This record gives sequence, structure tokens and C-alpha cells, in this order.
Amino acid sequence: MGSRKAFPFASFNPNQLSIEKSKGLEWVITNKLGGYSSTTSIGLNTSRFHGLLVSGCRNLKRMLYLQKLDDELSLGKTVIELSVNEYPQGEITEGYRYLNRFDFSYESVSFYYKAKGVYVDKQITPLPDNNSLVVVYSIENNSELDVVLTVKPLLNSRGIWELSEKNMESTPRFFTKNIVGINLNNGYVALRSDNGEFLETPEKSRWNRLFHSKESSEEYCCCPAYLSLKVEPDTTQELTVVVVAYPTENETAQVLKGLLGGHGTRRILSSGRGASIFSLLSVADSFIVDAGLKKTIIAGYPCYGERGRDAMISLPGLTLIKGRHVDAEDILERFLNLATNKGIPSEFSKGEPLYKDIDTSLWLVDRIHQYIKYVGIDESRSFLHTYWWVLKDIMSNLGEREREGILAHEGGTWMKSGRKNAVEAQGLWYNALKIMEHFSGIMDDDAEAYKSTCKRIEKKFMETYWNGRYLKDSIDDDALRPNQVILLSLDYRLVDDTIAGKIMSAVESELLTPFGLRTLSPEDPRYDKGSPYNGGVWPWFFGPYVKAHTRLYGSRLRVKELMEQILVQHLNNAGLGTVSEFLEGEPPFTPRGCISYACSVAELLRCYFEDVLQKKPLNEKKILGC
Repeated sequence: MGSRKAFPFASFNPNQLSIEKSKGLEWVITNKLGGYSSTTSIGLNTSRFHGLLVSGCRNLKRMLYLQKLDDELSLGKTVIELSVNEYPQGEITEGYRYLNRFDFSYESVSFYYKAKGVYVDKQITPLPDNNSLVVVYSIENNSELDVVLTVKPLLNSRGIWELSEKNMESTPRFFTKNIVGINLNNGYVALRSDNGEFLETPEKSRWNRLFHSKESSEEYCCCPAYLSLKVEPDTTQELTVVVVAYPTENETAQVLKGLLGGHGTRRILSSGRGASIFSLLSVADSFIVDAGLKKTIIAGYPCYGERGRDAMISLPGLTLIKGRHVDAEDILERFLNLATNKGIPSEFSKGEPLYKDIDTSLWLVDRIHQYIKYVGIDESRSFLHTYWWVLKDIMSNLGEREREGILAHEGGTWMKSGRKNAVEAQGLWYNALKIMEHFSGIMDDDAEAYKSTCKRIEKKFMETYWNGRYLKDSIDDDALRPNQVILLSLDYRLVDDTIAGKIMSAVESELLTPFGLRTLSPEDPRYDKGSPYNGGVWPWFFGPYVKAHTRLYGSRLRVKELMEQILVQHLNNAGLGTVSEFLEGEPPFTPRGCISYACSVAELLRCYFEDVLQKKPLNEKKILGC
């Protein structure tokens, strides 16, 4: 195995940035199993979710096995730490001062160090479809002394939401000087090098305490063995380390055996054109993972798992616009196979589905409609026939909540609050009823119940929600929020163009920012720029906004400029090469939430291709009858 240089999407010199800025530049590379590798641009873990090898395990559970690889150089009696660690008193080891460059591409990251005439390049590549990692070191010794590179793997054995005490089993077994296996409480880690030698760490030096400054938490990890490589003066050596981690020794051994012949190559999708919408196409694949015999969508990295609403919102942008129609059908079937009359799962706990939301199943009906617009009626007829009675049961159960044209509920929306009869739920309900009316024609079934309910909604909706300037957010909340824009983006809408124009004017004057829509007007006394639901900016709302804007005004230049602005200003400032969950509502729009959010990436992709470039679904006009 040798080193391989990938064209970087982003490149930084940490010495020219503040330590706080460097700590805020996070990256994540996923392995298509739900696992990932993630830390910061200086290799400092600032969160419990950071780790170089977080394995995707059964039921999409993530286990952190390798937190870091701490490196140091020994030149005679001088020891130089290249690693960066932080302590509760605010102290930070100064390895970042030797870091001259950090590169990020969509398949690997590289750290370039220089210290006392010694150059160390460290490239980290998480491997796709495996819970494994390849790290390639290149050490160029231009000093007059022998140099010893020490690599210390800091191990753990926990779920990503947990923190570890100083009680973890970590017994090393040395198979050869180049292969060591370590049995942990909840898994097994194997390390293999092609150079140097693994040695056992003295008992008193095994434990390391890590401080996570982003959340002010701390925990212990262990280093039961370390790797040592001597480099003589005026020579260059390479060192490749393979790390594999699974819940059992047998799984780990089988994967390691398969990797010993080489870790292969993957085509770099980063074009070198800088921050571009096309860069996100490679990120989109990271959210689609196997779930048994079907596919599903991970809501976000590093901390989110499988969530129904996020999967439905993300589905068109992650699959349909890319021609991945089989994956889209797989994901829909995954959730439909778990459906009850309560709907599809909103989330999962320890692998078990939970049914909490009012809107997730309404998003499902719309996403089936989008899927059919791409593949056509003939191709989707069998799919629709299989799940027709499931859809009817879901709609019938929701219909029992209707009260004189209003879908009655409290809470269960994306905003995670007790919003009563939320406005977007009414729009999604009406849209789903109209879709089911259309589906009834395809299935030669009676559509009268859907038609009559739609008439009651049409009669009641405006008098209940219209305040003369925009739509109330819920029965009890007259606030100006972005949820009403969802209604304007649906195929079947409850408002005409005149009303839609007034709504867009209000939204654009008080909610629109360079990074998406605020969740509350700054004029509202409850406004808080840092609150996700009372002022924070959500990039995924660009999707509904752009769709509504292009439908209403036909102008695509303005929204294209807005989208390019978020890509230029955001992709190199938070989760590198990807889009955050939300941002604060005022400049400098500090990123918050998970660093790579499926809905954000998906809706930016979808609206760029469908609405800005006008690459509409092939069968849209035929199915919508226009």
C-alpha cells in the first residue's frame, strides 16, 4: 500500500488561522454503513462524536473504537508532539504549531507537519463499505539525527452518545511485530502496519483523559499498544497503518484479511472548481446506507441516525435527481414495510420503530408521488399496488383527526414543539389527499372520501389561517415563520398566486438570509438568533423557497445567486465540503447542529437541478395533467 494524493476540495494553513477558527473547521467522511471518520482541521477532538473510526454496526448503531492517532517525533533527547489535545483548564498541546497545511477531499484528509528539519505527511482514508481506515505516513528526515516516529492509537469502545470511564478492558495480542489485536468491552480492534514495530504500552501510560471543549465533557480512552518507526538522516520512509474494528474478533479478522492485499482506489469527485453545487453530489451518497435487505437514509453526521421525516424530505435530492430510482424505491419500501395505521416510523430506538409525528407519513405520500413522476405510472404500478392498502389505512387513520376541514393535532412536527394544528400539516394533508385521489384513479378505487375532505379544507383553511399578510403558523400562533413556504412548494396548493405573492413578500422581508430562512421573524419578541426554532436559519428551507419562488415569478437568476452565496460562504467554514443542520440567525451566521445534515444537502441539490436548471421529472407534466 502506498500513499495517494487526492485533489483537495479545501486546503488550509492552520498557522494562519486562529486556534478557535481551526477548532471550528470540522470534517466528516462516511463509510456507507452509517459509520464515519470525523474531527477538526488540526486533529483536535472537540466533541464526543469525533473519532477516526466510528463503526456502523447492527440496527445502524454507531460504535466509537478509534478516537485518535496521536503522533510524536523523537530527535535525540528532544520529543516533539504533533498531536493536539485539550484539557479542562484550557490548556492545549501545541502540535498545531508544526502543522503547515491541512487538505480535505471527499475520500481522505491530509496533515502536513514540519519540525526541526523533519517533514511528516499523514493521509487518512476511511474505506467505503467497511469499518476500517487506512493511514499513510511519509517521513522525510533532513536533520542530522535519527528520528523515531511514535504513533499512539487512542481506543475506546462505546456508543457515540456515551462517555467512557477508566474501566475499559484493553488487552493487546501481538500476532507479529506488525499486527496487533485488541479485545475491548464492546468490540475488537486490529491494527496492521507495513513498517515499524508494535510495542506494548506500559500499564501506567495506557490511559489518556480527553476533554471535549465543544460540550465541556471529558472521558478516558486507552492506548494498549503503540507503533514505532526509526528514520535515519537524509532518508524518507513510508508507513501504512490499517485499522479495522467490529463488534467481534471474527468479523474484524475477516475484514482485515480481505484488506491485506491493498485498499484499492476510488475516483475523486471533487473537481477542483471550489465550492460548487456539484461538490455536494459526492456528499449525497454518504447518507444512503444498508438497512437489512433495504436501503435507508442517515439523517446527519456525526450524531443522527435513521429518522422518518428527514428521510422523506431528503429522498428526492439524494436519489431521484441522481437517477437512483431503485434506491428511492428501496427506501420507500423500508418505511412502508414498517408502517401501521399510525403511519411510518418517525424514528428508531435501539432498532425499534417509534411512531410520534403527524407529518412524516404525509411527506411519505408526497415522496411516492415524486418517485412516480420520475419513473412513470407503468413502472410504478406494481409498487403502488403492493402498498395501496397500507396507504389507505394511514390516510384513514389521519382522517379521524379531521375537525371541520382542519387536521387536528398538537406537536409532532419538525419544529419539536407543541404547535397546535400547524399550518404546514394542513398543507401536507391537503396535498396528500389530492395525491390519493389521483392514485385512486390509477388503482380503479373510489376517491369520493378524498374529494369531499378536500372541499371541507378549501372552505375552512383561509378563514382559519390567513391574517391579511401571511399565514398564521398554527391555531395559537400568529408568528411569521417559514413553515407556510412548504405549502407553496407542494404540487397541490391551498393558496392562489395572489396570496402566495403576499406570503413570499413577508417571508423575504423578514426571514430570508444568505443561508436559508429564519424560523422566526426578528420582529417577534420571542426571537433568539441562536435558537433552532425561534430564529435559527435552516439551509434545507432553501428547497421549498426556491421551488415556490421559481413557480411564482419564473425568475431563476436571483435564486441561483442566493444558492451560490451559501455554497461559497459555508462549505469551507463548518463541516468541510458539506452543509450544516442550521446556523445562527444573525451575522456571522455561526453553524450549529450536526455538521453534515441530509435535508440541507438534499434540498440544495434538488432545487438546483429541478428548479434552477429546470431538469424536471420526466413524467411530471403527464402526471400533473399540465
